[in-house]
Amino acid sequence: MEISNKKLACCGFIITVLILMSLSFLLLTSCDIFDSGSSGEVSGTTEVEFEIKEGMTLKEIASLLEEKGIVESAFIFRLFVEQKGKESSLIPGIYTLKTGSEFEEVLNEITAGPPIISYKFTIPEGYIAEQIAVKVSEEIPFVDYEEIEQALDISSYDYGFLEEAHSLEGFLFPKTYEITVDHNAVDIINMMLAQYQYETGSLDYSFAESKDLSAYNILIIASMIEREAYITEERVLISAVIHNRLDIDMKLDIDATLSYFLDKWGEDESLTESDLQTDTEYNTRIYAGLPPTPICNPGLECIKAALDPEGVDYLFFKITDTENHIHSFFEDYQDFINAEVK
Repeated sequence: MEISNKKLACCGFIITVLILMSLSFLLLTSCDIFDSGSSGEVSGTTEVEFEIKEGMTLKEIASLLEEKGIVESAFIFRLFVEQKGKESSLIPGIYTLKTGSEFEEVLNEITAGPPIISYKFTIPEGYIAEQIAVKVSEEIPFVDYEEIEQALDISSYDYGFLEEAHSLEGFLFPKTYEITVDHNAVDIINMMLAQYQYETGSLDYSFAESKDLSAYNILIIASMIEREAYITEERVLISAVIHNRLDIDMKLDIDATLSYFLDKWGEDESLTESDLQTDTEYNTRIYAGLPPTPICNPGLECIKAALDPEGVDYLFFKITDTENHIHSFFEDYQDFINAEVK
């Protein structure tokens, strides 16, 4: 009986030693894996898309990582995350990760959150609202034309500077904008309106007030300058012609206003004699004063020119250098008629 007890004791000792050795081996192996952060030898890597959905558990995430080949062992990755105490720090989102990635790298990615993808688009000076709607819908993959068109409804916005207006034409400030997928069509239009408010908020409107012109009147004038002036230096001169004519109640004779109404902007869409007889307030050959609305969305420099015209007495201008689109300016009508066009 005593011998049997000794045998049992000896067997128990041997088993204990074997268990301790096994545990030590596993611990050393795990530590080695965790320290290296590697999921194993992988020949070549491939970028794969991986999504953590709201409510996913660590076990589900680890299994999906293994399924995608991003880590070799879901079980060991779970142990690694738990050892780091990061189980509750995994952020939902879509990630692009490489197959055969190190544990540390994967964990850093999914605890930092998915990368923020932004989209840039540029609204050129002089675009009309319709052109802006087309450009945004073509360049931003998650915004449809119909959504932008609906977002252009002026009743959706409550800016003080819109009080006189019946549409957003003129207020969609030309600039390069940057957005993310969190922005919808209304957000995009709001950005443009807020930019207009920011850009024009500090301008001096004292000249306009002295002429009994509102900020909206100035915007209309600026839009005509934008469509007529190709040369920077001509902006203040065209502004002077417009203001001088308004002062004496003389018709503006700016065909760009009618082109806007008839939607004939292209080089191959010149106004016809029949077009010039169109009975509309946008026909400034027939009606004196300003057209009802801006005819495009002008840039800041044209708005400034509308507020501060050159101090000259010009009443007429026309293109005399067609190749470079340069205008000549005149006080006398006969000089205007006789000026040669190159």
